[in-house]
Amino acid sequence: MSEPNSLFAKIHITKDNFDAFLKTQPAHPKLHTNWLEWWNSKKMYGKTDLQEKDIYCYDKLTNASIIQAWIETKESLTFSDYDNENGIWYFGIIMFAENYFDMIPGLAFVKSVSEFKDTNEDDFAIIYSYFWGSNDIHAYVCYENGHGLFDTNIQHKTDIDSYALKHMEEYLSKKYDQLTESYDD
Repeated sequence: MSEPNSLFAKIHITKDNFDAFLKTQPAHPKLHTNWLEWWNSKKMYGKTDLQEKDIYCYDKLTNASIIQAWIETKESLTFSDYDNENGIWYFGIIMFAENYFDMIPGLAFVKSVSEFKDTNEDDFAIIYSYFWGSNDIHAYVCYENGHGLFDTNIQHKTDIDSYALKHMEEYLSKKYDQLTESYDD
């Protein structure tokens, strides 16, 4: 990987729970089997073993401050949209990360919403190459039984539900257009 990959999340969550999530301090992730399965499923140059010290969260006071910091980094093309009508949070960082170590705190962040969200099998978070034409999926998080879990069976765009993929890419395209319209070089 040498170009920034994109992070996208679609999460069903009530407004009250979303507000509570935003006010909460970032969860400190722990190294466990699911992190190791994800790490070990990836091909990378100079790969080392994933260790406890490699798993960390963003150093912010609240989850809202994480989102705000990304939004203020204009070149990241970050959005956080709450759909009041349908109770869905859309979060994305179009220019997110170039390497797996840089992805870890973002993954910890999107995994941590699991204890606040509604039960919905359509919810997911993904890191993939939106712009650069690769079909590889760098991380795919599904939400089951109150946990955000890596699904290491999803390695390519063809492994994703076609409707979800189409919806995600349309949403990212719309947000890219909106965010770059007002982008000052």
